[in-house]
Amino acid sequence: MSGPVSQPVVLDATVLSNYANTDSVSWLTTTLDGLQTVPAVRSELEQGCEVGYAYLKRALDVLESGRIGIAETAPEQLRQDYPNVQTRLDPGEAQALVAAHTTDGTLVTDDGPARSLATEYDVALTGSIGLLVRGVVLDELSVETADAWLATWIDERNYYAPVDSVTAVLPEDFEG
Repeated sequence: MSGPVSQPVVLDATVLSNYANTDSVSWLTTTLDGLQTVPAVRSELEQGCEVGYAYLKRALDVLESGRIGIAETAPEQLRQDYPNVQTRLDPGEAQALVAAHTTDGTLVTDDGPARSLATEYDVALTGSIGLLVRGVVLDELSVETADAWLATWIDERNYYAPVDSVTAVLPEDFEG
């Protein structure tokens, strides 16, 4: 994803966790407008902190500051209007999908089932690597920094990535 994104940009727990792990959540807040997440993701991050993943506090601090909003109505909308989504995804991904769908926003997730369902609902979609690519293409992030963050996610978090470098997924016409 290298062009404009539909707002709000709704982040799931994996994406926030990845960026928190590289101390780069603040980069997200300075390069993207309309960032949101959902109550279930906030809960997942809190639970992760409680069991010892201290780096998640970086993401929670940004949520508490208000630089990433919380779509508080997502759980109710999910329960009332999206029972099919509720049964097919974990709470964080389900709420995030609903928040993006009901606002014509962009869902940012690396979860395969959530990505498939987002496609079924015609929701704009990207993931952790897509945000890195966008940053490189818009000259908001160097390839070296993007690759270092990606390597950290892979090495420290066992993040599955289909590529080892963002250069593998840059647009063909990209001239860095």
